[in-house]
Amino acid sequence: MTTDTLDGAVAAPAPPAKLAWKVAIIDDGFIPPVLERLPEELREAVGAVLVDPAHAGELAALGIKETDGPDAMLDALTDPNAPLGEVYVALAAISTDLQGIIEERQELRRLVVLIQEEAGSDVRVCRPDEELPDLTDRDLVLIDYYLEGSSGTANLSKEFARRVRAQPGRSKDQQVVLMSSIESVRAHRNEFRKETDLAGAAFAFIGKADLNQRWKVKAHLGMLQRARPHAPVLATYRETLRKSLEEATSGLLQLSDDLDIGDYAFLQSQALMSDGHPLGDYVSWLLASHFVALAFERGKLREDQRKVDELEFEQKTFAPTEPSPVVAQLFHSALLTSNVGPLERHPRAKPNSAYAAFPMVQLGDVFLDEARTKAVVILSADCDLAFSPTEQRPPNGDTPIMMAPGKPVALTSGGAGDTAVTHGHLFGDNVYRIDWNFKEYRSIPLAKLADYLKELGLNVANRDRLRPLYALKLQQEFGAHLMRVGPPIMPPLTYEAEGRVYDNFGGVKNLGEEFIQGEVMLSHHQDETRVRMTPKLVDALQRAAQTLVQKMIDAKPAPQPGKPDHEQTKIDALQKEIDNDDFWIGLVEGVTLNGFNSMKAIGTGCSFIRGEWSATGKPRVIFEVSEKRAAGTANS
Repeated sequence: MTTDTLDGAVAAPAPPAKLAWKVAIIDDGFIPPVLERLPEELREAVGAVLVDPAHAGELAALGIKETDGPDAMLDALTDPNAPLGEVYVALAAISTDLQGIIEERQELRRLVVLIQEEAGSDVRVCRPDEELPDLTDRDLVLIDYYLEGSSGTANLSKEFARRVRAQPGRSKDQQVVLMSSIESVRAHRNEFRKETDLAGAAFAFIGKADLNQRWKVKAHLGMLQRARPHAPVLATYRETLRKSLEEATSGLLQLSDDLDIGDYAFLQSQALMSDGHPLGDYVSWLLASHFVALAFERGKLREDQRKVDELEFEQKTFAPTEPSPVVAQLFHSALLTSNVGPLERHPRAKPNSAYAAFPMVQLGDVFLDEARTKAVVILSADCDLAFSPTEQRPPNGDTPIMMAPGKPVALTSGGAGDTAVTHGHLFGDNVYRIDWNFKEYRSIPLAKLADYLKELGLNVANRDRLRPLYALKLQQEFGAHLMRVGPPIMPPLTYEAEGRVYDNFGGVKNLGEEFIQGEVMLSHHQDETRVRMTPKLVDALQRAAQTLVQKMIDAKPAPQPGKPDHEQTKIDALQKEIDNDDFWIGLVEGVTLNGFNSMKAIGTGCSFIRGEWSATGKPRVIFEVSEKRAAGTANS
């Protein structure tokens, strides 16, 4: 396999401290653009372009001689510093495939140079048409998703990822990054990681468009460097968790086998019969609690948990992207018991008996309509809701059932509730919060509860149930209790928005670039909204700033002798910011937005706003954010 180091680019000013990382890149773009890769009928035409006297001067300027041969001449065109001039245009007219090969290889060679400058060491170049070398000394391995061209499959890249993972002596903290020039590949990152069995703690995805400038490479390498020390700890925790779950599963199955019919009878007769609580629900709760104790509350997992507790993620560690769907699923499960079942009679009530007309509910039961436009939560204490279909504790049809209405709000709708709020409901692919309206609470007799919910248009064929911690919190908020339960802090919740980049000059709003295809994401957390700035968005701001500087230069009046040149001072300040890599890297950390229609200034020449704004006389680059409404609904 090729292991040469590509160079030749003019080095940009390097940061004072190098990472000293060893990097390897596996990409089919390293395969040279030889004539054999082209259809036979095109080879003669390509060769004629390369020996055309009209192009001799341009090729000579690149150090290319006709005696070098066509393959060497083609490859010389992909030099990182080579301008894509008339020869390239003539070749592109003959073959779009050759055009793509030249462009991809040149961009890849530039990436190698940028990484060498920032990592402070060589980059090992790996071609998929040759054997994989020993990469165990590499700190970072980047793998292209399509190693057989964009029209191929990911099978080859997955195979190479497995080979990298299987190399003897490979360090647990070796970072593996999946990359692609096709942005939609990002959605396949979890599938790729699972099929290659790579550790999630040392795996990430980065689009190639996010690595095409020095500041982007510097930012990403810095993020990966901060993540690297955490990878072995998280990998060890994950492996210990696997073993602990296996042992807990075995232990729980053994315990459930040891429960005999007398134990079930004892539980019901001594604890449940008069209270009316269903036996199956009670046993499932006991077993679930014991499983948590077996799996998470003893042995080595506790030790490894403490090591995870010591980790600090004070800075953004990974490339900004929407959180994995797994995060939403985890918090939904922590918040709710799903698919509790229909609203119906007590499980032990006989059909057509006097007790069959009374539905059984519990604290925290949440009923929603199919369209996710309204909700109701049961807030009565469980002791008031309990009854038994026997004479020991018969139901009372007049028992008041306290409940509060709510409005489900998809996070894509933005805004924040001004009452009690339950965050983290997951329905289909959408994450919702529910804004509860305590002012319009109702007390409905137990005997009329089912009819009342149906009249509201709520689904009584299924329901969810808030877990005790969150149900009690909501109940205490409802009762205005001073000692509220403090649940774990919910994570930032992310939703799509639209973005437009303007340069504001001479009192005119000039639209530069527009991002309306899910490329702008907002994160809302504790009444704070941040726009998640990807390198692509920062790139657009930097280009707009450069455009603004040029407009200022073109419009600047001639300086008057003896007087300060204020316009030049403004131009110099903005240009200094444009040339400041750390400023643009800082934007990748995300930007907290002001309230609607309120401008947020960042640095010398950039501003952010949600909503409407009017052009001003002060030259600025404006990033305008508008929030999208939820597209469709999904069922629970």
